[in-house]
Amino acid sequence: MVLVSLVLGLSYLVMQSRRSLRTNAEIDRARVYAELGIYHALHFTAVEPNWRQLLPSGIWLQDVTVDQATYSVSGIDPVDGNLANNQVDPVDLICTAAVNGAQHTLQVQAQNAPSELLKYALAAGGLIDINNHARIEGDVFTNSNIDKSGGDTWVFGDAEAVGSIHETANITGEITPGAAAKNFPDDQVLVNYYLNHATPIPFINQIQEVLISPISNPLGPINPEGLYIINCTSQKIVIRNCRIVGTLVLVNPKSDSEIKDAINWQPALADYPALVVVDGAVKIQPNMDLDENNLKVDFNLPGEDGQGENYQTFPNLIFGPIYCRGNLELGNSVNVQGPVISTGFLVLKDYAKVTIVPNYYHHPPKYYRETYLAPIRGTWK
Repeated sequence: MVLVSLVLGLSYLVMQSRRSLRTNAEIDRARVYAELGIYHALHFTAVEPNWRQLLPSGIWLQDVTVDQATYSVSGIDPVDGNLANNQVDPVDLICTAAVNGAQHTLQVQAQNAPSELLKYALAAGGLIDINNHARIEGDVFTNSNIDKSGGDTWVFGDAEAVGSIHETANITGEITPGAAAKNFPDDQVLVNYYLNHATPIPFINQIQEVLISPISNPLGPINPEGLYIINCTSQKIVIRNCRIVGTLVLVNPKSDSEIKDAINWQPALADYPALVVVDGAVKIQPNMDLDENNLKVDFNLPGEDGQGENYQTFPNLIFGPIYCRGNLELGNSVNVQGPVISTGFLVLKDYAKVTIVPNYYHHPPKYYRETYLAPIRGTWK
């Protein structure tokens, strides 16, 4: 009787073990199909740019059958339940898959992917012209051609062009003519955001020797985000000998408009660009440090060392992304750290230097994003 009991008990344990292994295997398969369902939903956002207008905040896919599995996917706007009213609201993607009665549910939060152009030091829709001691520390891309000239002109990175690349000497990375075209950020959405949130500054032909910041604007009311807009109405504007801790939006500047002499510039907020140019062209060509003693101007923010005195020197530097809906020229020893993006042609010359800041791709400025969704790292559950 003891022996029979042991044999029966062992047989039961073997059956339970087999059943458990079979159930665990089906649960594992269900998990694979749940992940497949989420990537199915992500793929739709990549092939349909208007997915926010077409899909509800709710069920996206229902009872999709693949092999022996079925899955359903929901996309939920966790901010306000409306996918269409904000192009950058995140989306909670939830997929439940079933295989032979075993179920698994996966969830991840996704957001519009950062613009691919933020990976490049220079990116343009038109011709990129690099000459006369210009130096680029990072990759370069254009939907047109790259015209590089001079043995003293360097690209420390890759060069990609949908068209041709003229002169490849001193390009240290891969050289790719005939590259695939890339999309620019949704131009209208990006520009509208900055237009609608900026504080207007009345147009004057020359802005000089001032500090513009979230708490300082000698030209008008302050903006707590340091975001200001100037409508140039097709007139020339000159910005010189200034410190800017904020973002300027220049609308319709005349093609000979200039940013020159001594300039020290950075956004007030990490997720803002330094400069947005809308429907115009600008020459950015500062060539000296900003010396308070020479100009007899205090450029310090409250609480900074030297505030109230005139002995500080700020380096010739523009730190932060530049975006131009139009044509852009950088020259005369300008030093830019952060991607420079122009929808038109882009000229870099006369000892100008542009250095990529990789952090802007991982933490992009507002609305510098693609139309498709990508999972946010660390949100799978």
